[in-house]
Amino acid sequence: MLALPRGAAGQAPPPLDKAELVRLLTNPLFAQAEVADVVRRSCLTFRPTDRDWADLRSAGAGGEVIASAAACDGRRVASAPSTAPADEPVQPMTAVALPADIITTAGTASSVRVRLSRGRTPIKRVTLALKGTTTLGLSRDAAAVTDDSGIAVFRLPAVARVGTHQFEIRTSSGNGFPGQPGVTLSVRAARPSRLRVTPDIIDFARTADSAATVFATVTDSLGNAIVGEPVEWNGGSGTPVSAVTDSAGRVSFVVAANSVNRGTIAQVRVRGLAPAELEIAAPAGLSGVNTGFVPLATNRGAVGTSLTEPLIFKARTVQGSAPSGRTVRFRALNARVTPESAVLDSTGRVAVDVVLGIRTGEAAVFATIDSVERIMTLRADPGPIDSLILERNGTSVNGRSIVVAVGAPFALRLRAHDLYGNETSMDALGAALRASQQRLSGKDQNLQLVSLESADSAVVFTLRARQPGTYNFAIGSGIRAAVRVDAIP
Repeated sequence: MLALPRGAAGQAPPPLDKAELVRLLTNPLFAQAEVADVVRRSCLTFRPTDRDWADLRSAGAGGEVIASAAACDGRRVASAPSTAPADEPVQPMTAVALPADIITTAGTASSVRVRLSRGRTPIKRVTLALKGTTTLGLSRDAAAVTDDSGIAVFRLPAVARVGTHQFEIRTSSGNGFPGQPGVTLSVRAARPSRLRVTPDIIDFARTADSAATVFATVTDSLGNAIVGEPVEWNGGSGTPVSAVTDSAGRVSFVVAANSVNRGTIAQVRVRGLAPAELEIAAPAGLSGVNTGFVPLATNRGAVGTSLTEPLIFKARTVQGSAPSGRTVRFRALNARVTPESAVLDSTGRVAVDVVLGIRTGEAAVFATIDSVERIMTLRADPGPIDSLILERNGTSVNGRSIVVAVGAPFALRLRAHDLYGNETSMDALGAALRASQQRLSGKDQNLQLVSLESADSAVVFTLRARQPGTYNFAIGSGIRAAVRVDAIP
């Protein structure tokens, strides 16, 4: 705590002059509450004028310090010598905002709390006003009534524009309080809501420039500029570059022609928003956004089969025209494309036929025109069942013999392959086997079906031989899997 020199025991510390009070306010070691406590104990050697109040606020005096300094007038009168007895003078009313600096975001309503007291005694049921709040769009200045704790709460409307507003606390009749207590409302921009990027196309071939400047503007939902917001530029090659918006919410990036890939899409990113895309025109003037494959109704099919519709590739220039007569070359991964090259027609389109490969999983078709390459991703699904495989302990036992113990359950796993050896779905067969489970259970009482469990990829039979012997276990009709079971004691 702050300590000041004291005189003889029982004497109050000497009052502060203006210079001493300013030194206390500007000393970072002392909190506002400590300075206010010193002012209450010591009081002041001067009676502050309007200029003095302004200087004290500039030095950092908050509402509590201002109220303590304003209360000195009453104490100064009480300590004045008098030859005649008189009633103890009434201390002045003081108003303190809690806090005096309010920070809110645009579009959000706020509130101001003000404490009204006489010395340390709260004053209730008194109407206060905030002069200047009509600038927020109110028809008249905001007013509030103090409660039993001497606290008045002012409700302020949402403010759409960024800025700072100053209000003065007054009585309902318009009279001020000692020290001219006030409130500062600072309205800041909300979270980023809009990202605008110009230009939307960079065409180095047309402008013959070695660099281009990209501008990005970040605002909130009300159009206020977002200041100090990090913005990231990603040109598709190299490390992304970041910069911070200025007071207008703007940032710029200088893009060198050799730092980006032609015919691609660059991105500008801001936290919480979808990236804004910027087209880098191809050297031949092709539009990277409007050049590529036309979406398919379905991009999947069974292995070894043709797609249900032709695959169409289209191209456009950055001016939007069709670059007819140019050659497009195609290649495929886990697929076959016909023809392997074709010439764009008058609409800037070309159609090719695609046959999926024999492996399940991803397939792809690549198209190249000038220096622009585009890819269409496809999916090859397994074909219908072509063969069944019975396994025991992970080993195929189709057409073989296995030895089991009488009375001991054992499991056989049934899987299916398509024509190309890809594992295929067992859904339909599993449903049919479940429907006939009761018949299978009673087919051979000596080789008992204990349970049947089916999933998309396999059906698991749990069997048990009730007595020694040799039994045939077969599944399927036409497409069939069988195993011979030798049961021994």
